Amino acid sequence: MNLLPLLLGTLAIATFLPTDARAQGGNKVEWQGQSLLDVPYKRAGGREIRMDIYQPKEDHSKAAPVLYYVHGGGWAAGSKDKGGLPLMRPVFEMVAKQGFVCVSINYRLSKNNGVLMRDCVTDAFDGLRFLTKNAERYQIDAQRIVVWGDSAGGQIAQMLALADPAKFPGDPALAGFDVRPLAGISWYGPTDFTDLELFKTDDTDKKADRFGNRIVGHARSVTSKREAYEEMSPYFWLRKNSPPLLLLQGDKDTTIPFAHAPHLKKKADEIGADLSLVVVKNAGHNWRKAGGSPEPGVKEIQKITANFAIEQVQAKPSRKTTEP
Repeated sequence: MNLLPLLLGTLAIATFLPTDARAQGGNKVEWQGQSLLDVPYKRAGGREIRMDIYQPKEDHSKAAPVLYYVHGGGWAAGSKDKGGLPLMRPVFEMVAKQGFVCVSINYRLSKNNGVLMRDCVTDAFDGLRFLTKNAERYQIDAQRIVVWGDSAGGQIAQMLALADPAKFPGDPALAGFDVRPLAGISWYGPTDFTDLELFKTDDTDKKADRFGNRIVGHARSVTSKREAYEEMSPYFWLRKNSPPLLLLQGDKDTTIPFAHAPHLKKKADEIGADLSLVVVKNAGHNWRKAGGSPEPGVKEIQKITANFAIEQVQAKPSRKTTEP
């Protein structure tokens, strides 16, 4: 993919979301189009798991493409409200201007007893299945979904784009509605849990295998541990015909070290997969400054992210919606 248009192009930002939206405080993202908040898409662990659906303000005669956002938080924290934060919100704004429906999901968190990373990924697949099952209801085109996530959500977004959904069966009520996303976007998401060298940093408080308990829990078998680590590693799911994937990674990140992105990029180049990498210089996790101002800056990162999603759906014709 030629990234020059992404880096140089500009988009007018729509006024769908107010600048004072405070998702972390528990407030929902405000939206001038129709907001469908706290939509339950499955039950697991004795409770409903929900998503928010933000439809564009304008009325469209064609089924809308979807930007499907998965929040970060180490698979143990965070919520769908993160989509309303200043770091994420402008991406929603830009794609909504182009007619996208924006979706932000919750998923089970590993801080809860017995929940593993695999459950997080399965829930995210079920969210896609729910949208596929209810595509006419929400006037969306399930064949034009771009998945996007940051950090832990970046790993989940990679898994949604690369992994076989049939290997992650979830809610029986959603069985048979598997869909492969059109493309994926990952902000500083880990790519391979089997290579602990990728997780090493100068920060002595961060152990190389710091996420292992969220993958295997109390499993003791070395064989099952290796299999589980591979299963949660996008690296092992990447194929030549995988959907296009865009990785953005800070070169000074110590939470998910920089090495993860070129590790996956190297394999993609070797097998001919469609994977693009944007290296953000002087940037740590969440695009924090690290030794200087990030380059490209946050606004440009947001444009690159939105432009990639828009380009992917523009390359695939949409279908007409069914008349109500």
